[in-house]
Amino acid sequence: MDVKKISIALTLALLAAGSWWLSERISGTSERFGGAPRHEPDYIVENFHATVLDKQGRRRYVLSARRLTHYADDGSSELEQPELVQYGDGAPVHARAANGWLPKDRSNLVLSGAVRVTRGRDARGAGGEITAERMNIRLDK
Repeated sequence: MDVKKISIALTLALLAAGSWWLSERISGTSERFGGAPRHEPDYIVENFHATVLDKQGRRRYVLSARRLTHYADDGSSELEQPELVQYGDGAPVHARAANGWLPKDRSNLVLSGAVRVTRGRDARGAGGEITAERMNIRLDK
């Protein structure tokens, strides 16, 4: 073999090794972070309003908020200034707070920051008011 062919083969081998090293270096970066999605919003809804109905088509509850921020990694949602109105037997129950959190399954609503729950007077009772800093409300019951 002559020197020209050896230098071309050596150059190609160095380029191949450099390409392999570069691809390992780039792909190694994502593995260091675990490759899991970050807890970043995938959508935000301003002036959010949702009505949930029962099997007979009657309102079960109405949930509204100044802003709903949804996170794709765990399916949860954060609410700013949430308001919940639950309907059932008797007067509706109103709940308000500074902040709220909904898990992916929407089975409960966690309210925090100046929570206030009120129920008006009706034939079944005098009504009343509850205040707290944090409250967990089950939505599936």
